[in-house]
Formats: sequence, structure tokens, C-alpha cells
Amino acid sequence: MASRLVVSGIAMPRTAAAARPVHRAASPSPSKASRATIGIGRPVKRNRSQPSTAASAVEQASGASTSSPVDCLPALPDDSLPDAVVQFLRREGRHAVFSATKVGVVEVNEVEGGRSLREYMSLPASQYSTLDGERVERVGDDTFVCTLGAFDFLGFRLQPVLTARVDVRPDGQGCVIRVVSAEIHGSGVVESVNGMFEIDSVNRVGWNERCNPGTGQCEIASETKVTVYLLVPKWFPFTVKATERTGNFVVSQVVNQVVPRFLSQLVTDYEAWAAGDESREAKGADLFAVDLETK
Repeated sequence: MASRLVVSGIAMPRTAAAARPVHRAASPSPSKASRATIGIGRPVKRNRSQPSTAASAVEQASGASTSSPVDCLPALPDDSLPDAVVQFLRREGRHAVFSATKVGVVEVNEVEGGRSLREYMSLPASQYSTLDGERVERVGDDTFVCTLGAFDFLGFRLQPVLTARVDVRPDGQGCVIRVVSAEIHGSGVVESVNGMFEIDSVNRVGWNERCNPGTGQCEIASETKVTVYLLVPKWFPFTVKATERTGNFVVSQVVNQVVPRFLSQLVTDYEAWAAGDESREAKGADLFAVDLETK
């Protein structure tokens, strides 16, 4: 199967014309106590967005089930913070936290006479396509390095580079893609921030047949959660509140723009693979291009 990352993002090619993306917001699952407060004297902020009116209207008009699109996603072992984040939050200094969650769903028709979506979702990570040949590089059977497009953040030009690992679940349940390390490229001042932040980013990808059972019409769903923990440098001219406000905007723009592209490219890759394409070559580009002016 193709890679899937979203800021975790390893996946596949260009937008499939036949795919009809429907994107819905979802509230994060209840957090453990360890996610509430860890050594910095204040709660870690979590986004709790509600399903949009537009998404609900699309769902009702199509006659689709009102069950949550995340029902088909593979479960996480637990909801605790990674050890690296726990240790990071115990460091002294001004801590800023910004995050975003995006759920996307796209309809896909299984290729008549071809291989099934379940077979596709059962592929080992070693057979994933890298989706964006310029921005995603395979560095192991289940590990990929993803270079995001450069953007401005509070007057600084920076480019994040993420290393993600894919955990394929049994029986075609889907996969979980987690960022295991990250660094920032840019000027000397920008790169001095490396070591002063941590990213907790998880993308769950799954599928189901709840749209029209028995017809071959299915749904692929993706939920991406990204949280950035920053130790604000003493020389930084902005307050923690201003940093978090801008950071929340940037992370939201990234996931809101990348997740729909990821799902469309995933459908394109499935259709090519199901029809017999064994090349697994990247057929798309610009997965991680982000326009921060988009509202």
C-alpha cells in the first residue's frame, strides 16, 4: 500500500477524479492524566473541535450512516504521551503548546476484477509507495523521511523534516503512522531551535464498507493528530500566548491541506495497484505544499 503520513505522511499519487472527499472534524479521545499536566504547572492544551454543519449536511443528504468515521480506524495501544515528550515537559523555561486534529474520509470503489481494498490495506510497509518522489524518502522497510514545504513562522523562514514509522495492523485493519523524530532546517537562528521542541504526531488510516455493503463501494478514513511542544527561547521576542496562537494556526493549516491530498492520492494508488501496477513508484507531488494564506 502506499505510504501515509500527514505530517506524518507516506502515501501515494495524484488526486483521483472519481474520489469524492468528505472531511469531518472529530473530537480527540479522552486524555489520560499524564496528558493533562506534566511538570510545567499548567494543563497541556488539546483541540476539541465539533463536527461541522457542512459535513453533517453532506452526510444526511447522501443517506450515509451517522456513525463516526473514526470507528474503522485502528486503535492505539494507549493514549499516553511518548517518553521523549514527558521528559521534555519537565525542562525549565517558557513552554508553548500548539496542536490540531483533522479527520478525512474519501469514498472509493473497488476495482472490478482487480484486487480488493482489504488486500491493499494488508500490504506490508516494505511494499508502500512513497507518494511524493521529491519530498518522501524511504530509509527502511517501515521508515520514511518527509520534507515539508518551507513556510514563515513569526518572521522566521523554516522547513520541518520529519522521520515517520509505519505500523501495519493485521487482517487489513489499516496502519498507524507516527513521527519518531523531527528537525528544523533554515538559518542559523532557526536551526538553533533544534533540541528545544518535540512533536507528537500520529496518523491512523483505516477503511470500511459501511456506505453500500456488497456493492464494492467503501470508505478510506484518516485521522491525523499533531501536537508541537516548544521551549520558547529567552531571546524570542514573542509571548507564549502569541506563539501558541500563531502555532495553532500553522499546524491547523498544515493538516487541513495535507490530509485531503493524502486521501485522494491514496485512492489513486489503490486503483493503480488493484489494476495490476506493481511498480510502487511515486506518481504524485506537492503533498506537503502548504499555503498559510489560505483561510
